[in-house]
Amino acid sequence: MTDTPAAPPRVVMVTGASTYLGGYLVRRLAQRSDVERVIGVDAVPPTKNMRRRMEPAEFIRADYRSHIFGKIMATNDVDTVVHAATSVMDTHWPSGATKDAIVFGSMRVFAACQKSETVKRVVMRSSTWIYGSRTRGPSLLTEDVIDTGAQSGHPRDLLDAEAYARSMARRRQDITLTILRTAPVLGPNMESLFRSLFERPLVPTIIGRDARLQILHQDDALGALEHAALAGRPGTFNIAGDGAISMSQAVRIAGRIEVPVVRPAFGLVVSAIRGRPALSGSRAHLDYLCFGNAFDTSRMRAELGFEPRYTTRAAMEDVTRRGPMEPTISVESITAAEQRVVSLARRLATVGT
Repeated sequence: MTDTPAAPPRVVMVTGASTYLGGYLVRRLAQRSDVERVIGVDAVPPTKNMRRRMEPAEFIRADYRSHIFGKIMATNDVDTVVHAATSVMDTHWPSGATKDAIVFGSMRVFAACQKSETVKRVVMRSSTWIYGSRTRGPSLLTEDVIDTGAQSGHPRDLLDAEAYARSMARRRQDITLTILRTAPVLGPNMESLFRSLFERPLVPTIIGRDARLQILHQDDALGALEHAALAGRPGTFNIAGDGAISMSQAVRIAGRIEVPVVRPAFGLVVSAIRGRPALSGSRAHLDYLCFGNAFDTSRMRAELGFEPRYTTRAAMEDVTRRGPMEPTISVESITAAEQRVVSLARRLATVGT
């Protein structure tokens, strides 16, 4: 690896611009004096507040199943593409819409990059969901440890999306491809499926399991994407904060009360506590809450040259301190409805054992 700094991008296109990470990345890049233009692209328009924060960047609404990406690149002389549309999975369970953004969107974006005469640098935000979670596995997952035969659902979608990116890179060896596999992202300002578990005083967990968690603070996720867009370092990198904590430790740090339930009842209990419609969830998410994962991030430091500011524990503490997850361990903070959920969960746990 050379230490010679890469030239900064001139015109950057960011997909997934209506998501938290995509929108704030557009804002960060647009505020840099060494970047001439930033173009945000998404299938849905950003909120008014997000659109205001993006200024002076441009925004283009584009369906991920269309062929418009090539036109955007050609007419704007785009030289750097950051494909962050996979950020849709931060807040949504797997669905047809998320598959469109991840699989079909990636196919269209990378096909357009391959045909483009101006694009020279591509950054893809992937996820450590790609590894899946299992009972027996390496203590630290490296970028090379993927059981492709066992993957389905969201991990399979990510594998397909990464395959499109690598196919483009093989055909266009003049394009620098950087793939960032970010750990589950948590932050005081960012809504996410994981953070939503801690919204109420009661936190459902899988009975008999205490998942090992390694997470990434929202500021470090943004910092890694910005760094990759500017550095132009090829490769695939795990991006996560140092260290790991157990699910039970996360519950204690957040000042919550753990409610162990049997796995089949998990979605119903979460919905009852949150007062929202039943969650379908996914096998990948439930496996993660059962077993968790921890990751080797040596490549992130040695080759990408990125250093997160927050450890896993510090990220959880920051969300508890600055976010809506203020410590609330007290009998008075638990509603009558939640007390009924506790009683139901205890009965379910008894049946499960």
